[in-house]
Amino acid sequence: MNSARQASLSPSGRRDFLKIAGILAAGGAVGAAQPAQADTVDGRDRRKYQELFPEEFYEEQRRAPIIYLPIGAPEEHGLQSVLAVDPWTAYEICLRAAALSHGIVFPIVPIAPAGHPSWGREELRRRAADAAPPSCFVGREVCKSLYIELMESLADLGFKSCIAFSGHFPGDVVLEEIEKEQGGVIRGMRFWGGGLVRILKDELERMDEEHPLWGGHGAMWETSILRALNEQWVDLSRVDRIQESPISHQLKDLSPEKIQAIKLANVEFGNRYLDLAAERAAKLASDLLDSTSPSAGG
Repeated sequence: MNSARQASLSPSGRRDFLKIAGILAAGGAVGAAQPAQADTVDGRDRRKYQELFPEEFYEEQRRAPIIYLPIGAPEEHGLQSVLAVDPWTAYEICLRAAALSHGIVFPIVPIAPAGHPSWGREELRRRAADAAPPSCFVGREVCKSLYIELMESLADLGFKSCIAFSGHFPGDVVLEEIEKEQGGVIRGMRFWGGGLVRILKDELERMDEEHPLWGGHGAMWETSILRALNEQWVDLSRVDRIQESPISHQLKDLSPEKIQAIKLANVEFGNRYLDLAAERAAKLASDLLDSTSPSAGG
């Protein structure tokens, strides 16, 4: 954050900025894995399903039969952020996790439900104006069926461990629901279903308690994640126009204090949450794989 932006904050905002700086300098309560490094060959990333030749796919699968399935809806995150970032959040976390555990990351599935916990097709169509346009969602029935069938196909391809990861909250709920209904196993493949909210539940609860202005959809923490994905996807100069903009979006009902706190969003803070989510996802994937070994009775 430059000095001009820091000076534009209220006294409480400057105090919050100093808190962030202290968290980052101390390593933070969230901890983190090391930044992921791509395993490349001829400029192609061996973690990415779509960049592997067939024999390379089988080589990677033999090294670690883990598949990461990134899911997210193209959803708006306020006037300061570009659209459709939830799928990329899930994808980036999966890539960072695969750098730790090995395994393959499936191409983005940009299909997820809306609502809380999620709306069916009829409710979604009836409440289209409430579904945060220009976001684009799909009813929970189709999403649930699609996610199950995709995981069935991945199991049939020989994967033994799957992390089905949503960057969008209702998708998080549906995936966790599938895991519970299936007992965490689909056609012999063990899987974890959830996403950013489930995997960081303890950290998000701590943040809400210690820094109530930072959390929530499109607010400071999520805008920090967007900046960590791509700084060009966030324009903090637009924050002051959030409430007065004629465009409908989900942040208009936030308090003025919470809106101003968005200006604290920074790459370092976002990367800490991306790395922590990746570290936890990688451990889950490895633990699931270990549980399929003969010695584990799988």
